[in-house]
Parts: sequence; structure tokens; C-alpha cells
Amino acid sequence: MSGIPRPDPQLAAGTVTVRVARGSFANPVVSLTVDLTGGLSPRQATTNAEGRAEFTGIAPGTRIKASAVVAGERLESQEFTMPASGGVRLALVVADPSGQPSAAAPAAPPSSVPAQPGEVVLGEDSRFVFEMGEDGLNVFYVLQLRNGASAPVQPGKAVVFELPEDARGAGLLEGSSPQAKVSGRRVEIAGPFQPGDTIVQVGYTFPFGDANLTIEQPLPVSMTHLAVVAEKAGEMQLSSPQMREQQTMPANGKLYIAGRGGAVDANQTLTFHFAGMPHHSTWPRDVALGLAFLILAGGAWSTVRGGNKRAVVEDRRRELETRRDGLFDELTALEGGQRQGLVDPEQFAMRRRELVAALEQVYAALDDEVAVSGAS
Repeated sequence: MSGIPRPDPQLAAGTVTVRVARGSFANPVVSLTVDLTGGLSPRQATTNAEGRAEFTGIAPGTRIKASAVVAGERLESQEFTMPASGGVRLALVVADPSGQPSAAAPAAPPSSVPAQPGEVVLGEDSRFVFEMGEDGLNVFYVLQLRNGASAPVQPGKAVVFELPEDARGAGLLEGSSPQAKVSGRRVEIAGPFQPGDTIVQVGYTFPFGDANLTIEQPLPVSMTHLAVVAEKAGEMQLSSPQMREQQTMPANGKLYIAGRGGAVDANQTLTFHFAGMPHHSTWPRDVALGLAFLILAGGAWSTVRGGNKRAVVEDRRRELETRRDGLFDELTALEGGQRQGLVDPEQFAMRRRELVAALEQVYAALDDEVAVSGAS
């Protein structure tokens, strides 16, 4: 998620903000020089107390990227094109193996002020990120729980995110507050919440099904505005009743859908609908069922024909061999197209899996025919 550009129509046109942090947004890196390079004269800006550097007056259509060096480690954003309206937000986050705040942002001592009843909200740096995985959609939540009061607050009930039913392998990512814990599909962030931000980052995989996929996420607290970044594959489309605008933008050779929405009240459900997704085809299963039916039907027919049983077996075997040869030809053509760069890598991988699965079914059926022929 670090380095992914996020268009923001609420920023002034031609504005880019870059937020630099160590481990999480709770540890901003201040007084750091950030570089902006690309199709313009190189520019520099210094991060403020929130770790944010700002650049203005960038012409639409300019190809640019941001970079910074933190403790000898160089961080770079993806290259992106400046949109025609609004601005772009970026985050550059360096890993903090020790889990401790950076020297530029020392941790505040534990507050001696008792927690008061109060609420937290999901702040402006909260976002939902979707990336294509091998067998499913990789989903990441960056949750910026903001306490705008000057003293710790304790919400009236626990802050719990119940992840979608199909979520697999849920876990916390590096930089998350120790107040958060994951149990199955339940993400609980315990209070009290200190003034400022508590950062929680969650990841899970949502398995591919058919070409349409819907993710629903109830919100236990209100959100100031919605921000979404989704990697676009092929003809994939993203829609949401809470997302009022979106645009597609290139970065590092890939396409991303960046979406925005207004405030969302607590106890509402965010809905993300994906159409045109990669999906597991039912074709191999249909082939297997068809072959099983063919074997059963052939066996019944051979019983009727009696003395012509061997001829029936030979007919079935020739049909299977023809099917095998056709699958091999298609697999050869597919791999040749992939080597020449004519086939999308994701479509190649999915179709190759289908062909190999079908070939396995054909060979299994051929083995059965050999056994039947030997028995006769």
C-alpha cells in the first residue's frame, strides 16, 4: 500500500501530498526532504509535524513520482499521471523492525488522565485496497481511528470489525497498534484511545468465484470519507453505492481504480461490487461429469449390444483420444502465445490450469478404458 497514488478531489487542483511514516502513521517522520521527479523540473518539500510534504501547481497529465530516504532506506512511490481535477495523496512508509516510534517522532508517555466516554472515527487516511492474487482478491484495510479530543476516550462499546463471511487468512499487518487483535473473522480494537491516531492495518484474501464478486463490510464507527484503491485486471469494473466518483490511472505498468465517497455513518455497511473478475471456470468439472456420463452410458450400451462390447469400448477410446489431442493442441497454442507476449498473464495462468485439469480427467478416463478392455 505504501507508494500507491490515491486521487483526492477534495485537494486543490495540481496538488500532491506525501506522508512519510515509520512503521505506521502514528510515527510520522518530520523535517524530512521529499523529492518529486518525472516530467517536470525536480522539486523538494519538507515534511511537517504530521510527516506530510505538499507540492502544488502541477500541470494535469504530468507523469511524476515521489521519493524520500529514511535512515538510509530509499522509498519511492509508483509513477502516476496527474489528474485533470483534484489532487493526489501518497504515503511512503518505511518498516520499523523494532516496532518503536522513529527518533523524529518520539512516543508520548502514557496519559495519566483517566479516559472519558467518547467516540473515535475513521480519519482521512483510512482506505480500502484491493489487489489481484493468485487464487483470490487480496484485501487490505488501513484504519486510522482518530480521537479528536485532548484526552483519552473509551467508546460505549467495543470497536469490532466483522470481516466478510468468505474472508480467508485474516491477520494484522506490520505497523498495527497492539490494541488490535484478530480472531477468525473478528477484528477488535480495544480502548481507551489516546488523543490523535490509532492505526490498524488488516489483510485477508477473498476467493474468486464467478465473474461477479461482492464484498460487504459493516462499519462499527463513522468514516469521514471513503477512499478506495483497486488493481484493475482486464475488463474488471468496480462499483459501490457509497463511492460517488472514480477514475482509472496507470502506475508501474498496471492500472488502478481510485474511488472516493462521502462520509459514512456508524453501523452502515460498505458494499464493493466487482464485475468481470477472473474466476474459476466450471468447464473442467463439466468435462469430468461428461466423461463420467460417457463411461456409464457406454457401459450400459455395451450390455445391450452384448457381442459388440469390444467395438463400443474402442469407439469410446477413440473419442477420448481425439479429445486429448485437441486439448494438447490448445495448450500448445496457448503457451506459444504466452511466449510471444500475446496472452494476458492472468488469463494464461487460469486457462492453463483449466486445460491441465481437463487433460487429467481424460487420462483418467483412458486408464479406465484400458482396464475395461483388459477385463473383456
